[in-house]
Amino acid sequence: MGFDKLRKVVGYDRSNAPKNCRVYGWHQGHDVDIGVETGKMFLLAEFSYDLEKSNAQTFNVLDSIGSGLMDTIRLDFTSNHGSPFHTCIYRLQVHGHEPTSVSMLPTQS
Repeated sequence: MGFDKLRKVVGYDRSNAPKNCRVYGWHQGHDVDIGVETGKMFLLAEFSYDLEKSNAQTFNVLDSIGSGLMDTIRLDFTSNHGSPFHTCIYRLQVHGHEPTSVSMLPTQS
């Protein structure tokens, strides 16, 4: 998962940069019936964006979620670097892979 904020030379006020964040994912299941529980939200990552590091930072997905199919993500900012008005990002990237067959999907017991 990648997260970008404008570089310091472009965005002079960095107080609106996110600080602590959480990313959730779930499968809405609108288009296919694949036997995956729909609507159950999973915490994918919890991380802190560090202003002293590169403006483009990457974070690992938590190991506890397994390899379930997800088609929706939600990004929550729990704090920023000081702005009382808003939090601003340039880009959020989520990387993964599409299952090549239904046999790759987790089975329900």
